[in-house]
Amino acid sequence: MSSTPDITGILENTKELDRLRKEQEEVLVEVNKIHKKLRSSPEVVEKPGDTSLSQLKNLFIQAKELSESEVTVSNIRLAQLDSLLPSGQQRGKLEVAEGNGLKRKRMKAGSDVTRVPPSIRNQMKAYASLKGEQVAARITADDAEQDEWLVVKVIHFDRETKEVEVLDEESGDDEEGGGQRTYKLPMSCILPFPKRNDPSTTQEFLPGKHVLAVYPGTTALYKATVVSTPRKSYDHIRYLLEFDDDEENGALPQRTVPFHKVVALPEGHRQSRSCDKERAFKEKMRPILMKGHERPLTFLRYNRDGDMLFSCAKDHTPTLWYADNGERHGTFRGHNGAVWCCDVSRDSLRLITGSADQSAKLWDVKTGQQLFSFKFGSPARSVDFALGDKLAVITTDPFMERTSAIHVKRIAEDPEDQVSESVLVLESPNGRKRINRAVWGPLNQTIVSGGEDAVLRIWDAETGKLLKESDSEVGHKNTITSLTKSADDSHFITGSLDKTAKACLWDMRTLTLLKTYVSGVPVNAVSMSPLLDHVVLGGGQDASAVTTTDHRAGKFEAKFYDKILQEEIGGVKGHFGPINALAFNPDGKSFSSGGEDGYVRLHHFDSDYFNIRI
Repeated sequence: MSSTPDITGILENTKELDRLRKEQEEVLVEVNKIHKKLRSSPEVVEKPGDTSLSQLKNLFIQAKELSESEVTVSNIRLAQLDSLLPSGQQRGKLEVAEGNGLKRKRMKAGSDVTRVPPSIRNQMKAYASLKGEQVAARITADDAEQDEWLVVKVIHFDRETKEVEVLDEESGDDEEGGGQRTYKLPMSCILPFPKRNDPSTTQEFLPGKHVLAVYPGTTALYKATVVSTPRKSYDHIRYLLEFDDDEENGALPQRTVPFHKVVALPEGHRQSRSCDKERAFKEKMRPILMKGHERPLTFLRYNRDGDMLFSCAKDHTPTLWYADNGERHGTFRGHNGAVWCCDVSRDSLRLITGSADQSAKLWDVKTGQQLFSFKFGSPARSVDFALGDKLAVITTDPFMERTSAIHVKRIAEDPEDQVSESVLVLESPNGRKRINRAVWGPLNQTIVSGGEDAVLRIWDAETGKLLKESDSEVGHKNTITSLTKSADDSHFITGSLDKTAKACLWDMRTLTLLKTYVSGVPVNAVSMSPLLDHVVLGGGQDASAVTTTDHRAGKFEAKFYDKILQEEIGGVKGHFGPINALAFNPDGKSFSSGGEDGYVRLHHFDSDYFNIRI
C-alpha cells in the first residue's frame, strides 16, 4: 500500500499540470501558424526542401504526448485527493458521479495509479532508477492502428527531455545487426513491471479486470482479462488470464502469467480483435532469451512432461528452467569441468550429467542435491537413462592410455544403495576415436553409438556383442556430432561435420539409411518433432573459425525440414554463433536452442507453423 500523499505533492502535480497545459498552448500556436501558411500558399508543399508537413506531423505528435502526460498527472492528483478523503465520502462521491452519468476520463479504482510516485519529482527519480531493468514499452509506428507493447530494457533516462532510452533485444530475426534496436520514448510510453522478488509491489487485479500481460513464450504484451486472482504455482505468484485474439477451437484458453509480467491496461489502449493476425502471430513467435550460462551451451533436455528444461554448458553448472516461460528454477553445483550431456528420469525426480571433470553425477531434481558420483579416468561425454530408469549408459573419452568406452551402470532406487561398478563395459573398435553419443535402443535390448570415426554401431545391451555397423559407403564421412531418437524409438537422426553438411535418418533396428537432409553448414545438433513430420538441424562454423568479419556472422539459424520429403521448410535465426544444442518439447508445441553465445532461446510455435504445407 502506498502512503498518504502530502499537500506538497498535490501542489507539485498542480504546477506540473499548469506547465503541461502551457506547453500545449505553445504547440497549438505553432500548429496554427503552419495551418495559416498552408491555407495562404498551398503550393509551398510541392517545393523541394519544404518541411511544412513534417513539422506539422511532429507538432501533432508532441501535442499527443503532452496530452497523455496531462492525463497521467491528472490521475495521480485525483488519486492523491481521493486518498485524503474518508473512505465513505470517497465512495459516495464516486457513486454520485456514476449516477449523474459523468464520463470523465480517469483511471478506474484498482488501476496502476497506486504504483505511481506521489510527485513528479519522485516520479522522475523512479524512472531514472529503472536503468538496466525490464519494462513494458509502447513502441508504435505513427501510422499504426494498434498499440504495440514490448518487453525492453531501460538504457538511460534523460531528465531534461523526460525521455527514456530503451533497448529491444528481440526486434526480429530479419533486422540488420542481429535484431536489436533502441528507442527514445516519453515517460507515458513506459510501464514499470512489479518487482520480481517483491510481490508486494504488484497490485491485485480482480476477476474480470482488463490488464496488459506478457503472452507466454513471447516478449510482447497483449490485452487480457483476469480469470482468477494470483495463485501459488512453482513457488511463484501467477495470474490466470484469457488473452484477446487467442481463440483455440472456438474458445479462449486460460493461461498462467507471473505477477511481475502483468500491468494495468493503459487508458485508450488500441489493441483489439481487429489487429492484424499475421503481425500478432509474428510477435507470438518472438523467442524467450534465457541467460544463465557464462560459456557456450553443450546440451538441452526436456523432461517427459515437457514442463522442465535442463541445459548443460562449459561453465560447470547444469541449469533447470521452466519450459513455459523460460524462468530459471535453479542450478546443480558440483562439477569442476564442462558439462557435456544430461538426461532426466521419467518421473522427473533424478538427473544424470556427464562432465569433463571425469565424472558422471546423479542429482535430486527437487533439491539440487548430489546423490552419487561415478568416477572415471577420462571425461564423461554422454549419458542416457534406460527405459524404466534402472540402468544408465555413459560414454567416456579416450585419455592418456585409456580408450573410448561405453559403460552401463545400474541405478539404485535408494541412493544409499548406489554402487559405482559397471554392469557392462564396451570397448570401441576404434578406441582412439571418441564416442560422442550412445543411447538405448528399443526395450533396452540394444545400445546405439556414434562418434568421431563416423560409424554407427548397434550393441547387444546384455552381452556387449557388436551386432551391426553402418555401411561406410553411405551415411556420414566425418565426425558424428549428435544423435537423437524418435519418440517411439523406431528411428533416430544424426548430425555430422561432413563436407556435405548433412543429417541422416536411420532405422533403429537395422541401421538402414532412410533420409538425408543437406544443411550447407556443419551440423552440431539435431532433433525431431514428436507431433509433426519435421526435423530441425543446428550448427555453423566451428567457434575457432568464426570472425566478426564473416558475412554470415549473426545469421546462424535452426533449419526445419520435412522429414519425409527432405525439403527445407523454414528457419529460425537469432544466435550470434554456432548452435550446439536443440530439443523439441515432448508436446511438439515449442523447441529450444543453445548456442556458442551462451544463450538458450525458447520458441513457442505460432498457429502458422502447424499449417505449413509443401
